Amino acid sequence: ISYALDLNTEVAPQGKPQTEPLVSVKLVKGVLYATREYTRTQEYTVKNSGSETKKVLIEYPKDAAWNLVAPKDPAETTRDLYRFAVSAEPGKPATLNVKEQRTAGQQIVLTNVSDDTILYYVNAKVVSQAVKDALAEVIGRKQAISDLANQKRQLEQQLKVIDQEQARIRQNMAQLDRGSDLYARYVTKFGEQEDKVEELRRQIRSLEDQEAKARKELDQYLIDLNLE
Repeated sequence: ISYALDLNTEVAPQGKPQTEPLVSVKLVKGVLYATREYTRTQEYTVKNSGSETKKVLIEYPKDAAWNLVAPKDPAETTRDLYRFAVSAEPGKPATLNVKEQRTAGQQIVLTNVSDDTILYYVNAKVVSQAVKDALAEVIGRKQAISDLANQKRQLEQQLKVIDQEQARIRQNMAQLDRGSDLYARYVTKFGEQEDKVEELRRQIRSLEDQEAKARKELDQYLIDLNLE
């Protein structure tokens, strides 16, 4: 019978939270391949307030993206529906749990994600120690590159400050007598600043070379990865 046509029969559906367990992770040429197995469950509680046992057919929509796990054998199957038979005795709630699963893959380019994302996989239980070690190495190398870039930005900021101060000094010198003590002090200070600028530029070039080398080494490290 259809419970919708029987006032003595009540069916209460309740969805259960989906789970998204990570089932496998591998690294190939700088790309992380993650596989997850999603599970969803719909619970039906059948209440029979009549005086006789009733057989209830519960219809559940078919979804080609999901595989039916339980019950494994529906009473009927159509192109669009599963029909499950539930026997409901008087005064005794009967339950039906329809469980489905699907598997989905994800590809992540390690150079394009944050360290927090990589750490998620480092801390995942299903990830092998070899993959965890490689991911930790990637984080360390990326952090080293970031440190070099930060150092370079700090030096570039110092250059900017000196450039602004030199512009002010030039304006002041243009209004002074070249034979004055203040003009001479400005000349001395300007010379000292030029020495500082040369040193800062040398350090910046060195950091740029170190950063470029570190990036190249990281790229090669990622290309060589092939771990499960």
